[in-house]
Order: sequence, then C-alpha cells, then structure tokens
Amino acid sequence: MESDNNPRTIAAIAPRPRLPPRPIDELYKLPPYALVTPAEAGLVTRLTVSALAVRRSKGHWPPYVKIGRLVRYVLEQLLAAPKGP
Repeated sequence: MESDNNPRTIAAIAPRPRLPPRPIDELYKLPPYALVTPAEAGLVTRLTVSALAVRRSKGHWPPYVKIGRLVRYVLEQLLAAPKGP
C-alpha cells in the first residue's frame, strides 16, 4: 500500500502556481516576434481563453505555436487583421 506522503500523489493534488498575464500596455511594448500565453492573447484579441481553444481545435485564426504541451501565440500575428471570415 502506498503512503499518503508519496511525492507523485502530492504533486498531482497540489495546484500549480500560475503567473497572471502581463498588462496590455506591457504587451504592446514587446517585440513583434514575442510569444505570449493564451491569457495574454485573449487580452490582445478580446477573446476568452476558451474561445481561443475552440478556434485552435477548428484551425481558425489566430495561428499558434506548440512547444511541448504549451500553446503560445506570436504577438505580430495577433495584431494583424485575420484573413477570411
């Protein structure tokens, strides 16, 4: 029987700390090739994080980059007007 002090069990239960998104004025000061989180992309595009996830699953704008399991957006592509409907 496993102990309750198993580090894998504790890590699975403990919430991961998350950094808040950068303020919008700070995002606009970044270089155009900067990668931003979905929360920050939501601030720029005025879409929710869940709306961005739905758009990713359907292959719609905005384009994204996967780094391992992380999703990131290129700031320049977020600031450009979407092409098509």
